[in-house]
Amino acid sequence: MNYPLRNKPKHPNRAPIISVVVLFLIFCLSGFLFPNTLRSGLYSLSRPLWFLGGGVSSSFSKVKEFFVFRNNLISRNLSLEDQVMHLELKQVDYETLQKENQDLKSQLGRSDSSSHIISRVLSRPPQSPYDTFVIDVGLSDGVTVGSKVYISDSIIIGLVAEVTPHTSLVQLFSTGNRKQESTLLRTGASFVLEGLGGANFKLDVPKDADVLWGDVFVYPSLSSSVISAVYYIDTNSQSAFKTIYLRTPINVFSSQWVFVEKNNG
Repeated sequence: MNYPLRNKPKHPNRAPIISVVVLFLIFCLSGFLFPNTLRSGLYSLSRPLWFLGGGVSSSFSKVKEFFVFRNNLISRNLSLEDQVMHLELKQVDYETLQKENQDLKSQLGRSDSSSHIISRVLSRPPQSPYDTFVIDVGLSDGVTVGSKVYISDSIIIGLVAEVTPHTSLVQLFSTGNRKQESTLLRTGASFVLEGLGGANFKLDVPKDADVLWGDVFVYPSLSSSVISAVYYIDTNSQSAFKTIYLRTPINVFSSQWVFVEKNNG
């Protein structure tokens, strides 16, 4: 037997919608009749969320402050290291500068009894070729090609490259690509420094070579005259060598006077 199918209900179950509407009306009526009670309830429900939001915000703020403090600390540390480097380089030549001042006062007459004569710097870069000086002494004063030139009693900066009767051209050891024999004062080991220009040098050595920050390199002779001092060491983790950067421990290009070795022959 076939039975006729019942028609589907024209309207779906409206119970959830009615429940929501009723709750909303109760909520509105409660707010109208008992405003203080509703406000207290809402505050109680919202309070944990407020504390949670405040805690998260505080945590992010503390993390941000930590990284800002860390970056400031790193920058300050690098700045202090740079200041220490400059102070130690200045210390290398402090006594020398005092002695130079005394020599400038006592040797202005260029006494012939001295093995060194004082000379005024007539021109320097850019007036003269890069890393050269022109000075006001020459053949008539006992200066020859190859005469050593000092900026103080203990710091040697170059050699006389050209000479005329009354002037000389001084070439600095730091001239670009120039090779200069030197001795590490602390150990006595010999090295060849490469000029970089501007009173700067570099030296490539194996990683295990005993060369330290602040080490002083001197001219290979009986008298230990300083050529340069280490101010930075570049160590590449993927290389078997390290690059040593050095500079003359005094501002060569600001000096008005130099001392020149005199040929007594």
